[in-house]
Parts: sequence; structure tokens; C-alpha cells
Amino acid sequence: MRAEMIRGARMSLTCVVAAMSVALAWHAAGLSGFVVALGPSRLPVSSAGPRSVAGPGLEQGSSLGAAASAAVFAVGALAAAGAARARFAGASGAARRQRAGLGRTGTNALMPWKIPNSTQWQWLSVRELMLRERILFVNEYLDENYANATIAMLLYLQSEDATKPIQIYFAAPGAALKPALALYDTMSQLKGKGCKITTVSYSLCAGMGAFLMSAGSPGRRFATPNVLFLMSNASLESPFQGQATDIEIETRQMIRECTRVEEEWAKNTKQSVEKIRKDLRRDFYLSAEKAVEYGLIDRMLVPNVDKGKQLDKGIRDPWSGTMTKAQVGFGEFADPNQPRTAV
Repeated sequence: MRAEMIRGARMSLTCVVAAMSVALAWHAAGLSGFVVALGPSRLPVSSAGPRSVAGPGLEQGSSLGAAASAAVFAVGALAAAGAARARFAGASGAARRQRAGLGRTGTNALMPWKIPNSTQWQWLSVRELMLRERILFVNEYLDENYANATIAMLLYLQSEDATKPIQIYFAAPGAALKPALALYDTMSQLKGKGCKITTVSYSLCAGMGAFLMSAGSPGRRFATPNVLFLMSNASLESPFQGQATDIEIETRQMIRECTRVEEEWAKNTKQSVEKIRKDLRRDFYLSAEKAVEYGLIDRMLVPNVDKGKQLDKGIRDPWSGTMTKAQVGFGEFADPNQPRTAV
């Protein structure tokens, strides 16, 4: 991309020199009547009376002024064309990297997937493959659009099988209050109908992101050793102004919402409301070990160095004497001893 920009700048400089040479040649030949086209607008310069050009060293109404004016417009147009070419080269390079799955997020990478009960294959993105295994990711700030998309996927998975477990991986740097509560209510509805929801945190979960992380089914809330949780009180989504009565109404509503969230925090962590309210007065950080003690999660996922050897060796069937290997699927870092959703 940098080389394309340098080549574009060099082309623009070459075009500037060429345009000035043409303007001086036109003036020497006495060609004072021409038209310079610049997109939808045109600048006419007639031989009888060219448009006046004001500037230092240029006599008003002279043919030299007209030629110089045309040269200035031509220089601007050619320089803009060179800059546009450089921008297009950079954009096309980014598009090529995106098509190749080399973007920053890597979510556009395509993987082959065999259609069940068929010999045909289909190219699906990694997120689509995870969705087929009933695995979702919440790894961005949760706003209205993101929450609506996540809720739609949860409802679709419920329509396929209302009792089959679902896993949600969290790395949420934060969330808006209303969308987070909407997703929380959806998760509660699914749990009420017998669906076990596993939540796994693998990075920072802040604010309502940590709140959603604690909403998993009991015994199915996990975290990796180096995660960080930030518990904080719900804040204003947008500033408000108005009369004293209007401000009082908004303040009372904000207090009701904060109280509601504190009660749900106490329900998920088995802590008292008074302790939750005291801890949420300031930013409250928790490591994975402290989160287990606090009741935010149930267990920390510690790597087992002997797990690979056990999977390679397999287990001997006491009746037939044959060695069988555990089938490792998607989810929770492919640990067969953890609750799995893949079939």
C-alpha cells in the first residue's frame, strides 16, 4: 500500500510539470481561447475577452492569466486523480486481504463443511460453523444491533432444539443497559425451558458483559486463568437535560434500573444485595480465582498437560478389550470431560 501511494505521488508530480509546460506552450503560441473541463463544471476562456484572473504577477484579463488559471485547474485535477489512485490501491489491497481471510478479526475465513446426508460440500465462515455447533461469541461492545443479532441466533437455536445446550463465549468490553437486559431475559427464558447455557470467558468482561457472563446455568460458568472481570454500576446511556421535574423522573428511573441489576447480580452470585451495592460503588476488578470465590463463575479452566496423552492412548473396553478414543468436538477448548454440545 505504501509503494502504491509513493507511485501515485510521483505520477501527480509528473502531471504537474506536464500541465505547467502545456500552459506555457499555449501562451507562447498565442492560444488564449480554450475550454478546461473539470467534471460537471467548465471554465470558458474566450479569445476576445478571457475571464479575469486576479493574483500576484498576473495582469487582470491577460491571456497569460488565462493560461495560468487553466494550468492551476489542471494541476488540481491531476493531483486529485493521483491521490484517488493511491487510495484505490490501498482499498483494493485491503479488499484482497479480506477475501483471503487475512483481516484483523479473521471472521471472514471460509472452511469446508459437508452437508449432512449428502456428498456435497459447502463453504461456511468460522462463525457459521460455530453456530451449527450451537456456539456463539459475544466479543464486541453489545449495542442494539449486536444484541438483536445474538437474540435472533438464540431463538433460532431454540426452534431447532429447545433443550439442547448452548455455549456462549464472552470477551465483552462492555454493553448498553437495555440491550444487555434484553439478552439476559432471552437467556433466562431459554434456561426456564430446560436449555442449559454454558458461558465461557476468555478475555476482559466489563460492566454488563460480566453481568451476562454470570447468567449461565449453574455449574456451567467457566473462565480461563488470565481473564479479568470488571464489575461496575449501570450508568446513563445518554445525557439528559430539561426542567427539574424531568431530571427527577430520569433520575428515579435510573435508580430503579440500577436496583434491578443489583438484585440480579445478587441472584447470580449468591451474594447479598447490600454487598453487591457496596462493591459496585467503584470499579470492582476480579481475577479468575477471585471470580470463583465471589460466585461470578463456577470453575477456572486449567490446562491439563496429560490430557493429550490420555486422548492419544485411549481407553480399553473391559468387555471386548478394544481401545476406544474419546471424541473431541467443538467448545470449551475441546475438553471431553466438560459438557459438550457437539454431536
